[in-house]
Amino acid sequence: MMFLFFTLIIRFMYCLCYTSKKTASFDINELKEILVKSRINNEKKDITGILLLIDDLFIQILEGEQNDLDELYDVIKKDDRHDYIQKIYSGEIATRNFLTWSMGFQQVTWEDLEELGMERLHDKSLSLSEYFRHKSHYLIEVIKEFNKSSELKLNLPK
Repeated sequence: MMFLFFTLIIRFMYCLCYTSKKTASFDINELKEILVKSRINNEKKDITGILLLIDDLFIQILEGEQNDLDELYDVIKKDDRHDYIQKIYSGEIATRNFLTWSMGFQQVTWEDLEELGMERLHDKSLSLSEYFRHKSHYLIEVIKEFNKSSELKLNLPK
């Protein structure tokens, strides 16, 4: 009698959210190139997510396997086109929120976020990164709602 043993590997889905400020030398054409390359690379590693640009502030949510996200975040931290990089959330998630997007992008205004309920976004006693870190779950919920809105599309900056 022959027995076959199977090893069940359970892979947990992770979410990583960070904020950063774009440097002055970082222009919109570079952003387009990065988005195109990111979509290709993320698809290979089954990473999904969204990048929001608000003035000179990036807010990015990434979803995938923890090792892949940690490696990608290390690359982002070394990229000199970003300043003040701050991880505001990292943890397991039950399901993906950006399932069909290897990298969604939207340029938004503070007013856009406020319309979705993110009122009083900036407390003057905190830096934006500190504020977002304290409000990370709320921020992620607002971005998920923004994702559901018809205005958010998988696009490139103008």
